[in-house]
Amino acid sequence: MTDSNTRLLGLFGNPARHSLSPKIQNYFISQHKKNSSYVVFEPTENNLEQAFIGTRNLEFIGLNVTMPFKERVFNIVDQTDKVASFIKVVNTVKFIQDKVSSGSISIGYNTDVSGFIKSLDDEKFQWTGKKCLVIGAGGVAKSTVYGLSQKKAGKIFVYDIIPGKALELVNIFSKISSIEVIENLDELNSEIAGIGLIVNCSPVGMNLELKKGLKKLLPVPSKWNLKDKFIFEMVYNPVETKFIQKGRQEGATVVAGIDMLVNQAAHSFKIWFDILPDTNEIKKIILETVKRS
Repeated sequence: MTDSNTRLLGLFGNPARHSLSPKIQNYFISQHKKNSSYVVFEPTENNLEQAFIGTRNLEFIGLNVTMPFKERVFNIVDQTDKVASFIKVVNTVKFIQDKVSSGSISIGYNTDVSGFIKSLDDEKFQWTGKKCLVIGAGGVAKSTVYGLSQKKAGKIFVYDIIPGKALELVNIFSKISSIEVIENLDELNSEIAGIGLIVNCSPVGMNLELKKGLKKLLPVPSKWNLKDKFIFEMVYNPVETKFIQKGRQEGATVVAGIDMLVNQAAHSFKIWFDILPDTNEIKKIILETVKRS
């Protein structure tokens, strides 16, 4: 139920109409009895800033931001936290009333990093000194590498189908981590035994209507043995990607995309309401939702 006192939260993305974020955030809102509602917007590149100003003028509590706007919103907000400032990617915005101007200021955050760390901490991953492979070099990969750097992981290898994108990532993080571009995954055949964590930040394995072939692909060479490794699959639809199936069959510890999705959402909720919600039940609900989709 909404009334004249209901405060709004929103998601900016395009496409975003099939996002699971409203289900997650409205669950948290209900559990903690907040008079709020979470709604979805699909702005275009041309009207993104106008839409952002509109939500601020309507006194929204805040926003989540998904693809393709995470980097653009970084340039729109008034202030950013330490994480977002470094990686220049924003996925959460909070509007704070400014008593001086009678308006509000917008603060950008990145909760993908905390969601990533929480997901691996839950599985008792031992971070320090572990060699890691990150596949993909987009916004989520930036959050991943930042998290690895902050947790003192060892050498980080980055692979992207576009080598230039991976090089951009290396240039950002070379001052705070040991990081190297891999132009072909076969370069790691002799290193794979020593790699403790593989993170798929690419769309490979994803169930996309326009790119149905991706669902059938593996992000790593099929000959690699994943036994005793941690594999982190950012893709959450389908629930069981080829990567996850291979990992389970070969004895890897699997961290699924739904864990990341819900954990980063919980940290967004904490930014807005100063409450870190329990995630156990909503993870089960989202898992069943994706299985039925």
